[in-house]
Amino acid sequence: MELSLPGLIGAGFGLGVGVIDYGLIAMLIRRAAERKGTAAPLIRVGPTALDRVMKVVFVVNALVFAGLGYWFGSTVGG
Repeated sequence: MELSLPGLIGAGFGLGVGVIDYGLIAMLIRRAAERKGTAAPLIRVGPTALDRVMKVVFVVNALVFAGLGYWFGSTVGG
């Protein structure tokens, strides 16, 4: 497997965009959970369930954006 430099640069940029996107998604999810109060299913289970969900969202978000960035960088950069 050969890794291209433009692909790796694209993956870095994609990871940066993914982290920014995660920040926005996390803010919206936490705000919605606070607004619902105890009626939110994630709050009823406990705060650790919300933390687990946020960790999964971060990992998936980072992998998807890094993969898309690598693909875009290697396609455009050659």
